[in-house]
Amino acid sequence: MTENRSSLPDNSVEYHIYSLKAVGDRNFSKKSYFEEIRFSILAKIHPFLKEYVWQEDAFNLAVHELDARSLCLRGLTRFGDNIDDEWFLVFLLFFISKEFSECAIRVNDSDSEFLLIEAAETLPPWIKPENSNNRVFIYQGALHIIPIAQHPGHITWLPAGEPDLVDALLALQRFPSITRVKPSVEAPIRKRIDKYPGYIWSNFHHAHCYLPASVAAILQQEPKLVAPAVQAFYCRDPIDLKACRVMKHFPPSSRLFKRRVRFTRCLYAQLVQQQFRPDKRSGWTLPPPMDPQFKANSLGCKLTCGFEILVSRVRTKTAENQQDGAEELDVEGDPRWRMFLTSLQKNDYFKGELDGSKLYRELFREAKSYFARIRRDETNAKLDWNRGSEVLDLLKSVSWDEEKLKDDETRLETEDDDSWLQVSEEEVDRLLAGYQGSNGAAIVPSLDKFLQTVSGLDGVEFPSEDKEETDPVQFDPDKFMESVTRMLRQLGGEDDGEDGDRGDGDELDEDDSEMSSCSSESSVDDDERAELDKEAAEFADYMKAMDEELASTTLAKSFVREGELSDEEDDAGRPSGDGGPPGGGGLPGDGGQPVDVDLNAVKNILESYRSQQGIAGPVSNILKSMEQRATSQ
Repeated sequence: MTENRSSLPDNSVEYHIYSLKAVGDRNFSKKSYFEEIRFSILAKIHPFLKEYVWQEDAFNLAVHELDARSLCLRGLTRFGDNIDDEWFLVFLLFFISKEFSECAIRVNDSDSEFLLIEAAETLPPWIKPENSNNRVFIYQGALHIIPIAQHPGHITWLPAGEPDLVDALLALQRFPSITRVKPSVEAPIRKRIDKYPGYIWSNFHHAHCYLPASVAAILQQEPKLVAPAVQAFYCRDPIDLKACRVMKHFPPSSRLFKRRVRFTRCLYAQLVQQQFRPDKRSGWTLPPPMDPQFKANSLGCKLTCGFEILVSRVRTKTAENQQDGAEELDVEGDPRWRMFLTSLQKNDYFKGELDGSKLYRELFREAKSYFARIRRDETNAKLDWNRGSEVLDLLKSVSWDEEKLKDDETRLETEDDDSWLQVSEEEVDRLLAGYQGSNGAAIVPSLDKFLQTVSGLDGVEFPSEDKEETDPVQFDPDKFMESVTRMLRQLGGEDDGEDGDRGDGDELDEDDSEMSSCSSESSVDDDERAELDKEAAEFADYMKAMDEELASTTLAKSFVREGELSDEEDDAGRPSGDGGPPGGGGLPGDGGQPVDVDLNAVKNILESYRSQQGIAGPVSNILKSMEQRATSQ
C-alpha cells in the first residue's frame, strides 16, 4: 500500500484516516466498510460542527483509493487566513482517533508535517523533514512517531529507511507504547488544541449590521453563509464590483433592518478593516463616519455586497438546478442517510426525545440539513458559484415579515466589544512573555558549554533532558591499527620481523616482546611530551610578542574590566559573585586590571544580535543552538 504525497494548495490541510483492521485483511478493505466508518465519524463529531463557522471549507471525508486493493478516508480543507480552522481540525482528528481506536490518522498542510514544526523545539534530534515520511501519526488520542532502527535487532520490528505505509501502520499497531511520543513533545500541540471545544464559542464576534430584509431572512435560516459572503467581498475583483453597482438581487430597500450577526473574529476583522464606499448607482447611502450608526451601516453594506457577488458568480443552468432540487428532495431515499441517522441515534443525538416531539423534529431537520450539505461537499460545494446557487435557492424559498423584523430591532442584544482588534504594547509584552529571552547570567554558562562542545557535519547539538540521548560509538584508532597489524602478522606468519615457525618458547617470546613494546611506547611518550613543551614555549613567545605590539594601540580600552559596572548594572546584565573567570587577565598598558571575559562575551553577542534587527543571522543561530533566546531589550 503506497501513497503519493503531492503538493497541496497554500493554506490548506489534508488528512487521511486509515483503518488498522483493513491492513492485511481483505474483508475490511471494502468500500461499504469505509462508508460505515465515515458516517459513524461524521455523526460522532456533529455536535462540534453544528455551530462551527468555517472560513472556507468545512471538515469533509470521502473514501479514497490508495491503490487497487487499499482504501482509506481522505479530506482536504482550505482554511484561508484563519489558522484556527487548521488547529480545530487537529482537535477533531485527535478526538476521532480516541473514539475510534482502530483508526490511525496522518495530517499535513502546505508546509508538510506541520505538527513536527509546532513541536520542533522538543523533538528528538534524529527526526528531520527528509526522514519523517510515513512516521508521524495520530493514534488513540495521542501523537506517535515511529523511530528509526538503531541496530540490526530493531529492524525485525521497526521499518528500515523510509517505511512503507503498511509497515508503518503495523509497527504502530504492535508497539504503540514505543511509538508514542513523550508528553514534552506533545505539549506544544496540546496547548493549541486543548482550548477546544470551548474556544468555538469564545471565538465568535457578534456585531450589529443594517441589512435588507432578504439578507436578514437568509442569515436567520443559514447563519454559516456569512463566511462565503465575507470571503466573496474580501476577495472581490473589478468584475465583482460591477455586480455591486446594480445590486440586482439584494437592492437596498427603503427600509433596512438592524440585525445582530454572528462572525468569527477572523471574518469580522476582514470585513471591518476593508475600506469601501458603495457606488452611487447601487442605492446605498452611508451616514457620515462620525455618526454612531456608521459602522453598522458600513458592515451591512459590505456584507450585502458579498451576497450579491456570490449570486453573480452562479452559472445558471436550468437542468442542473432541477437536478440539484431533485437530489435535495431525495435525501431520505439515500441508503447512506439511514446509516448516518443510525449513527446519530447510537450517539444519543436526539437526547431521548420521542419521535414527533418538537425538539426531535428540530434536531431531525438540522441533521437532514447537515447530511444534505455533506452530499453537496462530495461534488462541487467548494466552488463559489455553488455557494451562490445555495443563496439563490434560499432567496426564492425564504419568507419574512417586515413588521416582525422591525419589532426584533427593539430586542437586539448588544454587540460584542471589538477592542481585541487593537493590541497595546502591554498586550504584546504579555503575548511574548512565553518567549522571553535569557539575560547575560544564563548566556555565560551556555556559551562555555557551546565552546567546549565538538561540532560535526550537522553542527553543535546540546541534548536536553527531554531529548533522547544515545551513547556515541567509541572508536580508538590506535587500538584498531594495532589489532589489524597483529592480525596481518599472524596471517603472514611473521613475528616481529623474524621468519620461521613458532616453537614452544613462543609465550615467553611474546612476554619479552610486550615488555619491549612498553619500553618503546614510553620513549615515544617522552618524545611527544618534549615536542609539546617546545610548541608551548613557542606559543608563549608568540603571545608575548603580540601583546607588546598591541600595547601601543587603543584595543585595551575597548574591553570592560572587572569593577567598572555599578551594582545595578551588574545585577541586570550578569550574575553577581566573584566577577569574571580566573582566566580573565589584563592587557599590557592597562594597569593590570583584569578583563571581565564573561561580560565582554555577552556584550559582543547582544550587540551583534541587535545589529541583525530581528532577522535571522549567525548570533541568533548560535543562541538557538545554546537553547537561549535574546530580546530586543
